[in-house]
Amino acid sequence: MSLNFDLHKNLVSALRLLGILFVLLPHSGMAQEFQHIEDEILKINQIPLRKDTTDEAKFKAAQEIQDILLQTLVEPESWDYSFESLRYSTIAIAEHPKADVRLFTYNVISNDGKFTHYGVLQHKKRRKKINVYPLWDSAQALPENYQEAGLTNDQWIGALYYQMVPFKHNRNTVYMLMGFDGHNIHSNRSILDALYFEDGEPLWGYELYRSSEEDPTPEPREVFEYHKSAQLLLRYQEQGQHIVIENLIPSEPKYEGNPYYYIPSGDYYAYFQEGKTWVKKLLTDDLPFAPKVKVDVDEIKKDIPR
Repeated sequence: MSLNFDLHKNLVSALRLLGILFVLLPHSGMAQEFQHIEDEILKINQIPLRKDTTDEAKFKAAQEIQDILLQTLVEPESWDYSFESLRYSTIAIAEHPKADVRLFTYNVISNDGKFTHYGVLQHKKRRKKINVYPLWDSAQALPENYQEAGLTNDQWIGALYYQMVPFKHNRNTVYMLMGFDGHNIHSNRSILDALYFEDGEPLWGYELYRSSEEDPTPEPREVFEYHKSAQLLLRYQEQGQHIVIENLIPSEPKYEGNPYYYIPSGDYYAYFQEGKTWVKKLLTDDLPFAPKVKVDVDEIKKDIPR
């Protein structure tokens, strides 16, 4: 009786192990396949950033990367793969634990110093279905009022997105996005945007952001442009649940209105949620979690031609 019981127990354990192996082996195989794809992308991704190659070759390589991502990210198994190797390259991945979208973005630096962005939007649907959408930079052909307008997917403004925060607005889920654009030889841009879906299609810009408590009209996005040598903090802080942004000022009074000569002032603002909008306020000791970082404005001014 004891021998039969032991045989039965061993048989059950063996079957369980076989079951685990049948579940894990396909995923292990897919992980290896995704790793090979990452290696291939990283090899191609060296071309768009090189100075010793033609713009034509750079754009061709960028399109090749996008084609590979579109073919890969439509696979349901890709959703659970982190693509960690890409994160340590110039390919940015924006995601959030509570979001059902991921954004893969990267850029081409033309020989004239202009930045052009590419990307793929991955949207997880029910029943393990994945939709993917190509993103092409249309910054050179945007409408004049693009900062105040909602944009379709083929009007994507173009940026490297490094942070995503989902936000419930009425029945819609809106994904607040923080991105960086190297723009051109004169200036950089930091972009606070929003993504949402309507009838299954992605749309860009959602009327969320108010520039002050006195501003009654929320804008669909905020674009902050500043001198090429400057760096700007734009980031959502989980502790405090607000979006911190450094204040920008002209380096000299004569440059008022010319963003090419704008630099951080050392002061910080933050967007705080108030009802269905996010309102920009000056961060002071009266407001929580104000950054303690001080900016040396005089040091920044040294890099700016007069």
